[in-house]
Amino acid sequence: PALLAAIASPTLPLTRATLLAIVSNLRYPTLRLLETTDFHGFVFGSRDRRSGRAIGGSAVLAAWIEKLRAENPAGTLLLDGGDCFQGTMISNLQYGRPIVEQMNALHYAATAVGNHEFDWTVDTLEARVRDMRFDALGANMVERRTQRLPRWARADTVLTRRGVRIGVLGLCFRGTPTVTLPANVTMLRFDDDSATAARLVPELRRRDHAQVVVEVGHIPAETDSTMRALSGDLPRLARGVRGVDVWFGGHSHNRVLDEIGGAPVMIAGAHGEVVGVCDLVVDPVRGRVLERHARLQTTWADEVTPDSAMAERVKRWNAGIAPLAAQPIAQTPHAITRVTAGGGDSGIGDLVSDAMRDAVHADVALQNAGGLRADLPQGTITRGAVYEVMPFDNTIVTEELTGADLRELFANGRVLPLSGLRVTVDMSRPEGQRLAAITMADGRPLDPAARYHVAMNNFMATGGDNLKILANAPHVDTGLLVRDAIEIYIKSRARAGVFDYGPDGRLQRTGGRD
Repeated sequence: PALLAAIASPTLPLTRATLLAIVSNLRYPTLRLLETTDFHGFVFGSRDRRSGRAIGGSAVLAAWIEKLRAENPAGTLLLDGGDCFQGTMISNLQYGRPIVEQMNALHYAATAVGNHEFDWTVDTLEARVRDMRFDALGANMVERRTQRLPRWARADTVLTRRGVRIGVLGLCFRGTPTVTLPANVTMLRFDDDSATAARLVPELRRRDHAQVVVEVGHIPAETDSTMRALSGDLPRLARGVRGVDVWFGGHSHNRVLDEIGGAPVMIAGAHGEVVGVCDLVVDPVRGRVLERHARLQTTWADEVTPDSAMAERVKRWNAGIAPLAAQPIAQTPHAITRVTAGGGDSGIGDLVSDAMRDAVHADVALQNAGGLRADLPQGTITRGAVYEVMPFDNTIVTEELTGADLRELFANGRVLPLSGLRVTVDMSRPEGQRLAAITMADGRPLDPAARYHVAMNNFMATGGDNLKILANAPHVDTGLLVRDAIEIYIKSRARAGVFDYGPDGRLQRTGGRD
């Protein structure tokens, strides 16, 4: 902006330094890449756990994006790492329409297709994509029937900013069939991401004359805070595929900022609480990046003026939802959280499992930890709060499993929220021998030959999370939503309107971690 002002104003002195800066900026333009990921419909902000400061929300996120874009308006490209819609009542009851409207208004260029985009079936996803004024990318997503990408998706896209051609390659999480309802993606295949990227990156350079190549994918990574070591799918890709200037990921809901081979490797958290910012100084003649400056910007609400137009949109989206979401169920004297003691059970995990077991009078209930999406804060438990704990329309399924089957579930140290059992796993033992103790909830021994009536959600029963023992057993779908069972359980256990609940140590994990 200062350089443009110097050119436009006849009164400002055009010094030699300013002139050289103008020439350099024209010869070596700076691009700004912005990434959000895993928004999950969180149009309302939250509070930072450490500081208590307000953070995120649609209006605040919009203000931050416009602030960051204004610093390089002609050179900014906004991308998303997937899982945009699923997660809150305001988005779910409108099948993600508000989030598409939000992303259109913020001028996103492209989004990777996340696993939870499939939660309402491919047909619903295709309808949402038709509403998008940006591209849905998933290069490694293939229709089994045609052996091609679905008609509503693209592998990549090429966009121009400040005269530079930017190739954007999109990738899906290769484990998508195990982290969404498997039945919803039976018509699709999710190919190896490394092989796909290795094939397409050179094509973007050669075929589409991309001078900069950016990957955006629903691809996870983990950072070990003690070893400062980066692991997971995203760094695996960055180490194995050449020619990518920036790697953007998602799915793991964490903040990742690292570098591999000179290329930034980034994940912008989740829920609109972070924006990934990467500035590139480019030599477009030689088609290479000269400088990279990457950071993660927290979307503090007290550092911007919330965008008024976006706030009005949120108000409109919420008009019909707010009364339903605000309906009280009970009071809780303390927060019921997903936090585990030593990797064992949590209050939310125990609650959801107990609710399922109680609803269908099962001997045992099992719940996948990844399906628990929020905590219940201290104070009033509302329908909206329960919805955020369990935003998926999962139903309760029952199966008959033997005691031996239940023992096998935990043999490798798998940690599952549960009800009706007391389990201890020892991670110091060899794989396959990590189940240290298992009994019924009342202390009775588990009979390997006996058959037990087991409740679970339909995601688990149909093969989600690679639970093959559950997927191979005959099951009965009760049609009762897990979310409704949670509400019923809380109401039935509340005393004088107060639901006092917490973890009881039914699941113990010892011996450290893998």
